[in-house]
Amino acid sequence: MLKKKLILFMIPVSALCLAQTSHARLNTLTGGLTTGYDFDETKYENSTVEGIPPTENSYFKQFNIAPLLILETTSSRDNLTIRFNPSFTYDQETSQNDIDHNFSIVAYRDFTRRLRLELSNGFIYSNDPELLEQEISSDYNRGRRRYWTNNFHFNSNYTYATGSSVGAGYTYRILRNDDTGPGGYEDYDRHIADLSLQHQFNAAWNIALTTSYTRGLFDPPDSEVVGSTGEELEGIPLETADTIDEEDLSSDLSEYRTSTTVNWLFSPRKTFFISHTFMGSDYDDTLRNNSELHDLTLGTRYQHTRQLSFELGGGPSYEKTETFDGTWNYNAHFNLDYNIAENSSLAASVTKGYEQQNFSQNNSLLGGDQGLTEFWQWNLNFSHELITDLTATLFATYRDERQENSLQGIFNSTDSETTLEPLDNETFREESTFDRKIYQAGGSLSYDFLRWYTASVRYTYRQQDSDQINDSYDEHRVYLTLSVQKELLRW
Repeated sequence: MLKKKLILFMIPVSALCLAQTSHARLNTLTGGLTTGYDFDETKYENSTVEGIPPTENSYFKQFNIAPLLILETTSSRDNLTIRFNPSFTYDQETSQNDIDHNFSIVAYRDFTRRLRLELSNGFIYSNDPELLEQEISSDYNRGRRRYWTNNFHFNSNYTYATGSSVGAGYTYRILRNDDTGPGGYEDYDRHIADLSLQHQFNAAWNIALTTSYTRGLFDPPDSEVVGSTGEELEGIPLETADTIDEEDLSSDLSEYRTSTTVNWLFSPRKTFFISHTFMGSDYDDTLRNNSELHDLTLGTRYQHTRQLSFELGGGPSYEKTETFDGTWNYNAHFNLDYNIAENSSLAASVTKGYEQQNFSQNNSLLGGDQGLTEFWQWNLNFSHELITDLTATLFATYRDERQENSLQGIFNSTDSETTLEPLDNETFREESTFDRKIYQAGGSLSYDFLRWYTASVRYTYRQQDSDQINDSYDEHRVYLTLSVQKELLRW
């Protein structure tokens, strides 16, 4: 494992070639130190289903001390920033020590006035759920399991006219969970290739197009679990049951995405747009149904005043899952940004739509967090500077989602002692759908003093109510930090 981590650390060193020697270069070295106390309590609402063990409640009390070094070198044509932020931790509950890692490198270079190349790499080894990229609702590290991730990204952009450019990129993301063991969680490698085009026809009209291909390769938990699950699935009365083996339980997949948006700048403050997005998922596993999703959205962006702006849009959505009937629904969103006063701001949003969830840190052998998902989500964020250097923030989020998972339907049908053969497709689809509601709320206080010091306290509450077994819980987290950060050298 250590050898793999060292290899991943070496990957971004290639970015150094983007920062060539220049007489107009500015170099800075910044140092810092953070001490913190992290308290996290998670209580599960466990199922009483026979044969399924309950999830143990977790109590997390951790002290940490984290030095920080930032090296930045900049010229008129390029920039290179290296950030190294390890953390030495002590867990009161287990009386164990550990070393977390947070390393990143970001670089760009303008080879000409029109051509820019960008390169970045980030490596994290931690158990902090807030350090994960949360693309979907289930991307949350409940129970504070240890993991490591590495995100490598390369992008090129060529500007061929005013407001017009083409781009191409490649992203490689890795997720590994520590000590998953039997009944644990899947790791994955994720390869993403993307293309983009922005073209401005005139001062009033422009278009933006993006397309991407993603290949996901998953590693299941220990083979003991795969084997036992395969034996259980052999008894399922499906036409494919005779051919089910360990390979059929693979979560490997391909994703296809496209997005097209046409903007009409009606006035300096008002823009109308129409967009179409497509997502297709093609699974290697014979137990998962391929799917496609289309969204058509009409909307407007309006800068009402310097303090108030909003965006409003909506339209029809169509989804088709293999073996099931296609369904029509709708998508809608409303975003509001309001600078109430010089030191206060409010942001709010409401979104209704579909998404295909394929990648999550909580993917288990049965793919509990994979599937087509219909959702409503509300977000509210408020920030206010109480006095000079003392800032308070408040936030609240609510999400209501319905997710389809064919293996959930198999479990429901076998658990109720009914056979799957006589079930029609739509009845089985209903058996495969489960509801999940997520509530989050909290706030923080941050105080800057003596020029280089910051003290902060943050509290978050998360409640999840789910139809899935052992998927409902309450979590409270309090995080206290005291940090200092100062520029050490400049040359």
